[in-house]
Amino acid sequence: MADDSASRPVGAGDDPLEAEAGPSYTDALEPDEAENTPGFDDGDSAIASLASSTTSVRDELILQLREHGRQYQGYMEAKYVLPMDEQEIERLDFQHHIVWLTLDKELGFAPVKNVRRALDVGCGSGIWAIDYADAHPETEVLGVDLAPVQPEHVPPNLQFEIDDLEKEWTFSRRFDYIHCQLMIGAIQDWPRLFHQAFGHLEDGGYLEVHDIDFVIKCDDGTLPTNSALVRWHTYMHDAAAKVNFPLDAISRVPQMMKDAGFVDVVATPVKWPINSWPKDKKHKELGRWVSENFAWGCESMSLALFTRALGWSAEEVQVFMAAIRSDLRNKKFHAYWNFWIVHGRRRPSTAGAEQY
Repeated sequence: MADDSASRPVGAGDDPLEAEAGPSYTDALEPDEAENTPGFDDGDSAIASLASSTTSVRDELILQLREHGRQYQGYMEAKYVLPMDEQEIERLDFQHHIVWLTLDKELGFAPVKNVRRALDVGCGSGIWAIDYADAHPETEVLGVDLAPVQPEHVPPNLQFEIDDLEKEWTFSRRFDYIHCQLMIGAIQDWPRLFHQAFGHLEDGGYLEVHDIDFVIKCDDGTLPTNSALVRWHTYMHDAAAKVNFPLDAISRVPQMMKDAGFVDVVATPVKWPINSWPKDKKHKELGRWVSENFAWGCESMSLALFTRALGWSAEEVQVFMAAIRSDLRNKKFHAYWNFWIVHGRRRPSTAGAEQY
């Protein structure tokens, strides 16, 4: 790690969005706190909905752990490797705004109509579900996540539940629309997820996936192979493979959806530049937001993975993150990630479709 220790952390004022982005990502981590510390609000809407959950919810689903100064879900020894504390929830809302801009200020592209019931898979902070419920008061919206971090006051047609959607789905009614956004690194078995979604959609219903293909790309050779960004991807994929969370699954989503039985599958990749290097107006704006998101969030994305799977110390992670942020600001690096917008329709009544 010695080659990274001289890298300059990004300073205040380097990006016009920094003042709006919430807590500083250059702050030192807090000292470790005691683990296995319960931490939830009994008044939270997700807790309030436990009585109507589709499966039995064990205490560990709402147990929270403290590690390296960040708060994680305690379920299955912190199955979800990103923190779920106030700082990360704020970043997730920031990230949702980037997706909204990517989708031309829409919540989805699937040509679904007359949605009676909608499901948000891995709803996180609940921001997409809240926006969708507000925009569609005629629709019954359900948001499901491992963490009870959603707000208490929500539209009357929205409900949150705590559950692990990689387990068997036991919803009593089908949905017309299932939405899944930015779940890379949170899903271990993508094909099973799509088979379950297919089995719980009404005939003609749609599944829509919005997610990043976490494989850094550069078309003109301006990103050095020994750059911190390239090395970060190598480390991230290595660590994620050790804990069975593939980070390169998204480009295969269209075929996985077809294999699950979906038809009329449409897949649209949109470039997410690492900063504002593009000349195109839309991609330049996306790059500004994407750069801030990753500069803010690279540490939370890496901390648990690197310390648990690769044996790094928290201090080593912090030093390396400074090098990542420096690369993210370098407009000489014409790099990007592909963000995929994929939707497909459940074909009418297929024998055996619900056998998963």
